[in-house]
Amino acid sequence: MTVSANLYDLLNVDESASTDEIRAAWKSAIADLDPTERRFRAFNDAAGVLLDTDKRAAYDAGLVEARDKELAAEQAAEAAAAASAAADEPDAVTPAVPVDLAKAPATSAAADAPTDDPADDPTDPTPAAPSTGPSSTLLIAAAIAAVLAIAVTIWLITLDGVRAEESPKDVAERAATQDRATLEVETAAEQLVTPVLSYNHQTMAADLERLREYLTPDMAAKQAKAWPDLTAEAVAQEIVVEASATATALSRIDPDGKRATVVVFIDQRVTKKAAEPFVLRMWATMSLVESDGAWLLDDLCTDASCG
Repeated sequence: MTVSANLYDLLNVDESASTDEIRAAWKSAIADLDPTERRFRAFNDAAGVLLDTDKRAAYDAGLVEARDKELAAEQAAEAAAAASAAADEPDAVTPAVPVDLAKAPATSAAADAPTDDPADDPTDPTPAAPSTGPSSTLLIAAAIAAVLAIAVTIWLITLDGVRAEESPKDVAERAATQDRATLEVETAAEQLVTPVLSYNHQTMAADLERLREYLTPDMAAKQAKAWPDLTAEAVAQEIVVEASATATALSRIDPDGKRATVVVFIDQRVTKKAAEPFVLRMWATMSLVESDGAWLLDDLCTDASCG
């Protein structure tokens, strides 16, 4: 049986790999890629499924189903090939059976036939036995249908929570809704980067008040507690940081649509006293919470273990 490449193959991990192993493989895969490359997005999408417990479980179940259907399709194709080969073989010749005219039932054709020279009448050939199984054409059609079913299954398992009772139209509409939600939260994360991660040693108090607008109460309290130390360092070194987002990936949104996790790639242009300006490139995992129609930052993690 030929097994199609899957998300585990893409990240080069075993299907039994742990979350930490998958996360490490994802980071290694994108380490040297530009965010604009197609492979970058493919690796992120793969990790987005395999690092989410529910999505991974649904994906694994889909893999099993797809492989079962692939095996059934191959078996159907083999049966079709065997039937086709058998149909191409010449039929066995059945010996003619002498007809006893005295016992044969009379027919209108026989009654009208000339009787002066019965020896010249050709003997009717024995009729072929009727077929008792499906034709090779039907078997081949069944094999093709099974292969097409596999293709549909592989497409469906990439969608989150596809339900058997849904029509293709319903699935497509729900996928479009998920795409819109993903785009919305990724855009919100990008827009949070500049006001939250930028500051100027000359305006630290105002910067703190500004970023409070983009934080949850818990996150705002944590930031306020750490701000005096950051302010002291910024003033001492005359630091100015201008942050911008360069790409986003790995969006995960809770079913209720109230929480989301987004990986954001960030450039921070830094200037400080007695040093040349430089750009610090990093990535961070942003945990967002929806509040009154706006997404607020609830946590920011730059550690290697962030999911």
